[in-house]
Amino acid sequence: MEKVNLEQVDLLFKDLGIKADERARVLMVEYVNCLIKGMAKSRLTGERTSLGIIEKQVYDSLYPFRYLKLERASNLIDLGAGGGLPGIPIKIIRPDLKITLLDSNKKKALFLKETVDALGLEKVMVVNKRAEEIGQELEHREKYNYVFSRAVAKMAVLAELALPLLINDGEAVFYKGPGGEDEFEKAEQAIAICGGVLKNVEHYTLKTGELRKLYIIKKTKSTPGKYPRKSGIPGKKPISG
Repeated sequence: MEKVNLEQVDLLFKDLGIKADERARVLMVEYVNCLIKGMAKSRLTGERTSLGIIEKQVYDSLYPFRYLKLERASNLIDLGAGGGLPGIPIKIIRPDLKITLLDSNKKKALFLKETVDALGLEKVMVVNKRAEEIGQELEHREKYNYVFSRAVAKMAVLAELALPLLINDGEAVFYKGPGGEDEFEKAEQAIAICGGVLKNVEHYTLKTGELRKLYIIKKTKSTPGKYPRKSGIPGKKPISG
């Protein structure tokens, strides 16, 4: 697979309207090339070409910056980080943020740790656990300003996994495709029970022409202590009221 170069990254930033300094430009190239190298050992992303990673995965990861004004020095967790998308690109653009990269897969967690070290990223923690576990741990429960989740689970499941991690007034950001509306309708009960309300839905199109939706859920009250339930249960039996 071809390596990514500065020109491709510069075009990405230009398309997104992001003003990136030299540090961010170089780190983004290094990150994507780490991802490409890691793909030889593990399936870290669905894209198999360098251009696809840039135009779809990284572009999608950073698109929320068109809508969101993340508070300075906020605490953010990437739920099901996989190869680091969207967490690592967000961290590169916003080095002030404290970011936790969560993934239950050992190989992916190892890749994340190695990549964070290789890029010299500070205030980044990699956690190799399930979201159901950390949602009941004092270190993580109701400690985050933002939860980001991309291509992980249906929204009814995400509500139970993400909302317990948020402080009150924190926000969950769910990346979805055209089927997001149907998912949201099925997730409304779970979102409400776990203390959230829909703040906004943003529609956009990737450079590849694919339609995307960004669901922003605001937490307005504490999540009942029984949520999230034990590992595997949210996926098998989503909250339905």
